[in-house]
Amino acid sequence: MPRFTPEQVRRRQIVAGALALVLLLAIGGCAASVIGALRGGSGEAALAERTPFTADDAAMAVPAAEEGAAVRGNLPEGVELAADEVMGVDVSSHQGDIDWSLVAADGVAFAYLKATEGAGFTDTHFRRNWDGARAAGITPGAYHYFTLCSSGVEQAEDFLAVAPPEDSALPPALDLEFDGACEQKPEAAAAQAEIDAFTAVVEEAWGRRLVIYSSSEWRRHYGLPVADPRPDWLFSAGERPAAEDWTVWQLRFDGEVSGIDGGVDIDVARIELLRQRAEIGEGEGALAHPLEDA
Repeated sequence: MPRFTPEQVRRRQIVAGALALVLLLAIGGCAASVIGALRGGSGEAALAERTPFTADDAAMAVPAAEEGAAVRGNLPEGVELAADEVMGVDVSSHQGDIDWSLVAADGVAFAYLKATEGAGFTDTHFRRNWDGARAAGITPGAYHYFTLCSSGVEQAEDFLAVAPPEDSALPPALDLEFDGACEQKPEAAAAQAEIDAFTAVVEEAWGRRLVIYSSSEWRRHYGLPVADPRPDWLFSAGERPAAEDWTVWQLRFDGEVSGIDGGVDIDVARIELLRQRAEIGEGEGALAHPLEDA
């Protein structure tokens, strides 16, 4: 004799399915893929249904560090901060759990946090880092690690699902490098088409231009037309970047900050210039940057 009626079995299956879905959503690394599975229909249709957002650029505020802040000890010898410059970090789950109150006490003013990579991967520490930085008075920003193994639209959808527009945050950032799980290097025109698709979707959603970071290997292989006129994020060890109009300067990978175990990326940002270059004027749309094959 069966222990349950068919109706009882059906109800238990529904409950079990719902619990399984909740469990999947709780797993950070799988969050973006679950979101993709639940989208239904094409990516373009899902994007078309997104509520329009107009950024209030004045809402973005970053506190200046005190003159003797410990984080300034990471600056190259002889380099001093200008009046419009503040110091920050960029982190991911690689840094493990971070004590953001100690980070703030060292004078860190902003933090770029890894949100997503490619399509289907969410950084497991993104939300706790975002909330922790906010609670400590540090202005957060989200960055996406782009890969050439999935479409730009899919990557944009996943990024926006994890890091939706927020006026008081830093402009979103795009990381262009070859390190990572994807080893493909398509022709330049094809690669740029996917980057343009990503930037168009994210910039329309956020109402701000993306900040562009790229490795030297990426620039040698593909160039970097996508960065103009967007805010640029440059690496330069030991001295300020040669370019005079930089907006974010990554000065070391092995910095020391209280509350973070091991070395961490240290950055300087020109907040007013960042605000100006990220602003999208009325009537401005997506920027296209065709490339010749590399």
